[in-house]
Amino acid sequence: MAPYTSLIFLLAAFQANADGGAASPAADTTTSAISHEPFYAGIVADAKKLEARTDALGKAPKLSLLTQARFKTYAHDIQALSDADMKGHLDLKARGTDNDLKCIMMGVSLDLPKKLAAIEASKSDAELGTALGNMSSLLSDNIDVIVTPATVSSGLDCVIEFGNR
Repeated sequence: MAPYTSLIFLLAAFQANADGGAASPAADTTTSAISHEPFYAGIVADAKKLEARTDALGKAPKLSLLTQARFKTYAHDIQALSDADMKGHLDLKARGTDNDLKCIMMGVSLDLPKKLAAIEASKSDAELGTALGNMSSLLSDNIDVIVTPATVSSGLDCVIEFGNR
């Protein structure tokens, strides 16, 4: 858990005791504190929309999709999400907090264009379906890593893979 998140919970507990034990709305442990910040909430909202679009495209994948204008819009939106994830990585790095999420957001930012390239390189409807499924999984992960509170052991492999970039 990020140091500032622990501080928020500590302050919430202190406030609850000062108020005679009333629960504080700041003590939400089901989602990460950062997911409530507008920038990160926007990333989550965009990833959810893209995941729904990806899942819709994957229901009946056809290679003809790749030549349609809506696919160009989709590809643009995937790149915009990748850029936002990298911006989030750089923001967290500048803050000097949450090493796990910082690292994972960089990884997602790097993986989104690769998954898009795999979609674009599909040679059959079946390959396209698989590539869309892989993109959907990555988008789901993008959402989960932002909204799920960090644990002591989360992200260790990410730090090993990317170091402290």
